[in-house]
Amino acid sequence: MTVKVKKPILVAGLGLSFLLWLGEALQEQAIAIGEWSLLSLMAIGTGVWWWQKKQPQKQIYQPLSPLSITEVNQAIFDIKKVLNVIKKEDPECNLLELENQAENLPEKLNDKSISVGIVSDCSTVTSSLNKLLIDQENRLKETKFLKSSNLENVNYDADLIIFLMNTDLSETQWQVIQKFHENHQRCLIAVDESEQHNSEEKEIILQQIRQRVKSLIPGDAVIGIISQPNSLKVRQYQDNNSYQEWTEKKPPNISSLTNRIELIVSQEREQLIWGKVWRAAQQVKQQAKQILNKIRLKRALPMMEKYQWIAAATAFANPVASLDLLATVAINTQMVADLSNIYQQKFTLSQAQVAAGSIGKLMLKLGLVELSTHAISGLLKSNAITYVAGGTVQGISAAYLTRVAGLSLVEYFQEQDISIDNNQTIDVEKLSKKIKQVFEQTKRTQTLQSFVKQTIPKLSSVENI
Repeated sequence: MTVKVKKPILVAGLGLSFLLWLGEALQEQAIAIGEWSLLSLMAIGTGVWWWQKKQPQKQIYQPLSPLSITEVNQAIFDIKKVLNVIKKEDPECNLLELENQAENLPEKLNDKSISVGIVSDCSTVTSSLNKLLIDQENRLKETKFLKSSNLENVNYDADLIIFLMNTDLSETQWQVIQKFHENHQRCLIAVDESEQHNSEEKEIILQQIRQRVKSLIPGDAVIGIISQPNSLKVRQYQDNNSYQEWTEKKPPNISSLTNRIELIVSQEREQLIWGKVWRAAQQVKQQAKQILNKIRLKRALPMMEKYQWIAAATAFANPVASLDLLATVAINTQMVADLSNIYQQKFTLSQAQVAAGSIGKLMLKLGLVELSTHAISGLLKSNAITYVAGGTVQGISAAYLTRVAGLSLVEYFQEQDISIDNNQTIDVEKLSKKIKQVFEQTKRTQTLQSFVKQTIPKLSSVENI
């Protein structure tokens, strides 16, 4: 295996690792230098980790400011920005369909129709309410009621959401409401009171829900309704102590809900339309980003593989464990810098060093180094692979962890917006989640076994590096 290395960060890191190893035979103090160099790099990541943890945690879900037409136009412009990047990176890519969708978005601002959707996990109550609301379509001009959906298959296309429930708010329901909030969708909560027999019980449930959602939904948007009234048994006594008995069914009562819908549609129609177009723009942009991510992934994977083999060869050949880590930090620093260039995050050298240090810190914190080494050692023994030298486990582990780091960064970068400046920083919390996810996906026995078999031949030709 022959690997040509022209990266100054990487060359410096590997060179320093080699010189420190060479100096060990002459002077024990060289190890201390290596360890201090390693600690300096790792301290950068540790410092960033500590600093971010000390910062006040932002509350993610707060009432959003109403959308402006400027924000809607910006969302449409962002699509064109992504499409232009795709054309630059892959001139042969066919973008005609997405370009047509982007061009048609401004026309949707003239569409005055409003769609209303019901979301609930109670199908019978939902069907009753849906039928009652459809009967009101003539009263609510330019308003269309969509087919209802359950929590497992939520319809996010509606401009106005009626979130129907018949008990207190669950965590799953709250998460769905937060999703509506992120999508700039107006949300009403309709609490079906058909099963509650007294007004005190009804009011308690309404107040509990209003208190829970007050950061996102105003209290007057939490409304009690009766879509399926209970039948009441009526008994009328006669003068001779006899009585007559019959059953009465009260009519449903959704007037508070329909009045509220009518008020919102009449007073907030423009905002609802802007939200509709904004969401449509986000969908087109997401499709464009998926195309761009595929293009970039094709460039990122070969580059990542190069660095994972360099990490494997370096760890295999280097007899000093602490210097393996030093070389790995240098390798990861260069890989971070190269990946940031592919995904146009424009990391500076210092930012790449901080990111590499943070990744090392995260892997140590999550126990991935020990877990991967243990798993790889087990696979080498269980498969009776004959080529087992002293540095084989270290080499395979270094390659594997480098791959985990690279794939985690790729997934992290894919979620970022197109960058136009060089002041990017790594969100350690988000990156930590990505590392956990990628590790869980790749540590499966079959996947890891395939990786081990692929890596060993590379190590066998390490003398060619």
